[in-house]
Amino acid sequence: MERCAALRLDEEWARIRTGRPGSAPGERERILTELIAALAPHAVDDPALTTTLGLRYGDLARHHFDVGGRVDALAAAAHAVRCCAAGARHDARSARAHARALVDQAVYLAEPLSDELGLPRYAFHPQGERPPAEDLLAGAAAVESTRRAIAVWEGLDQEDPRNREGLAQAYAFLGDRLEELGRPVDAAEWAVRAERAFRAVRPDAGPGERARTAVLEHLGDQLERRLRRCPFAEGLTRLRGRGLLPERLLGLAVVAGRIEGMEPEAIASGLGLERAEVRRILRSHSWRAVWRFDVCADGGTWTPLAHPWRGMDAVTDRTAAAVAAELADAFRSSGVLPPEPVRWRFALWWDEEDHLDGSRVRMTYPPGPDPS
Repeated sequence: MERCAALRLDEEWARIRTGRPGSAPGERERILTELIAALAPHAVDDPALTTTLGLRYGDLARHHFDVGGRVDALAAAAHAVRCCAAGARHDARSARAHARALVDQAVYLAEPLSDELGLPRYAFHPQGERPPAEDLLAGAAAVESTRRAIAVWEGLDQEDPRNREGLAQAYAFLGDRLEELGRPVDAAEWAVRAERAFRAVRPDAGPGERARTAVLEHLGDQLERRLRRCPFAEGLTRLRGRGLLPERLLGLAVVAGRIEGMEPEAIASGLGLERAEVRRILRSHSWRAVWRFDVCADGGTWTPLAHPWRGMDAVTDRTAAAVAAELADAFRSSGVLPPEPVRWRFALWWDEEDHLDGSRVRMTYPPGPDPS
């Protein structure tokens, strides 16, 4: 009777989980807590119920995370992983639940490494801001948890499209975790692997196909952003040599090398292209330079200046250093140059304004650490 009551409560939760009106956060947490307590005694010797218990712990973890309780989310996620792992050896449903629980755990672990938009908070440039040691450790644990999820998906029947799609999703999540740790080359590699894996999944009809298309567009945007952060010699050429640089993005790689200061001959050699093709790409492909000048007030607060000292422009066949030098010279000879000893700084990005650590060129005058 107690087992049947627990299953009825689980059915009640299923209705709430799908968005039934009136399910306030407090009510959701109460029902989940009661449901977990009701399921636990009957899950000891029942693999199916053990997996169900793990799924409900996963729902509780998601609830805590959504309301800002990361510590509670991590505790519930650890329970979810243990329960789903116990049932994973019995059937594919439980194994899939285990893999998803591992991916969710990784998301909660890595949360401090992303900003409010879900983008990497730290660019890890040589002079860039470093995350706290505990966040780095959590990020490394997130990578390990995602790799474990990949191993679970790889062990399942790859003839089943659900398993292939789950594996593709895990590849994408691994790229996210690696990018957060300041490893854009590895992150780009896994974005390419994820993109190829999603394309290999049997296309679905109707809404399923539209969702797949949206995922591929998202992965494509991610890949371009990561490639813009990859160093040319140690990153883009390595990806090209391993067959992990899509042909459609060769133009981006050529422009990236030029922005970095590479000569056309070196770009051609690194990417295995004809010199004439590199020169053609450099003539026909522009990049968007985005810049901002800030002035430091007495209290140490940086204030951005207005246009044209905060703006953007299309640039063709020029390095970031050359563009930055031209802008800095124009600022020094302008009427808005602050008198000494007022400090000012300048940053130049490729494509969009971002964290200062992610800029292609960054200067502060007089030289020294920023007060903020």
